[in-house]
Amino acid sequence: MKKTIVTIVVIFSSHFIIAQEYRTVTDIDGNVYQTVQIGDQFWMAENLKVTHYQNGDEIPCNVYNDDPSNAALYGRLYTWYALDDERGICPDGWHVPSDDEADSEWQILVDYLGGGSVAGGKMKATGTIEAGDGLWKTPNEGATNESGFTGLPGGFRDDSGVYDELSITGYFWTSTEEHSSASYQRSLYYDWEGISGFAISKSRGFSVRCVAGPTSGITVDYQSDWNLVGLPLEVEDASYNLIFPESIEGTLYSFDDGYILETSLIQGEGYWLRFESAGSTTITGTLMNEITISLNEGWNLISGLSEDVSIYSALDPDSIIVLGTLYGFNGGYVETDMLVPGKGYWIRANTSGNIMLTSE
Repeated sequence: MKKTIVTIVVIFSSHFIIAQEYRTVTDIDGNVYQTVQIGDQFWMAENLKVTHYQNGDEIPCNVYNDDPSNAALYGRLYTWYALDDERGICPDGWHVPSDDEADSEWQILVDYLGGGSVAGGKMKATGTIEAGDGLWKTPNEGATNESGFTGLPGGFRDDSGVYDELSITGYFWTSTEEHSSASYQRSLYYDWEGISGFAISKSRGFSVRCVAGPTSGITVDYQSDWNLVGLPLEVEDASYNLIFPESIEGTLYSFDDGYILETSLIQGEGYWLRFESAGSTTITGTLMNEITISLNEGWNLISGLSEDVSIYSALDPDSIIVLGTLYGFNGGYVETDMLVPGKGYWIRANTSGNIMLTSE
């Protein structure tokens, strides 16, 4: 069977609700994190625990009171220098959120939840230590966690290595620098339902939450009758009747040495799909700038990325692509060298193997 490996695993939905958990994301160490949609954004619903950058190098980090059991509950504490690193502290497709403008990622979150004076309560995990049903100290003012953010009071590590404020305050780094020795963070408190933000020493150890992005919308045109289609973005639900709502039921087919009836689309795969009449649909999701596609010997149905990409730019280390065999369909087959977002294509391989498409 042909398999497609997507290197950015990020989801987006257009449903405007307070919170919607959609699936997990896994870091390079194998830690699995719950994630949540809040408005148009996708956030980790747990504090980061990772100890290695994306290239495998070790990340300098600490655990509160140097007690390993605290890592499982509260995550790890990182200096700002540790997260400001091109090797990447967050999983693929995720990053440390910004806080530098009115439309920064942290500010968008706070505004969506009603503003700084009340957003904290909607972000904090519920329960208290005293009641035996939470990790916050009493009173855990205003905590409802209706956003699903599940903010935890992980405390901090100061510049001299002293730990403080566990169960009292949750500090979260932003990616935004104030000057050479200070950067911005966001704070949640046990005795206030708001959220604050201010610059502080980059050497302090704070918690980190990662956010997914960026997101985009791509409009795909289709003709009456049969079309070759593909999925140009990572989406929450790839069911064909949601991606192409005007399509005819029961007409989505992939190809693997024969046609296979399908119900959902996979990035990098191409499909036949039928429509009663010509039109267009706008797909909303997370951009893909790289994908590895497995090809079988012979003919394959494939699709591309979130922007136009030339088949001649494909990374083909084993030279398996038969040049001049990329064909689109527009009422008839059309030879081409460009893969357009949302369209499917036939391509021939002289042997089985992998190719990579990249827009970078």
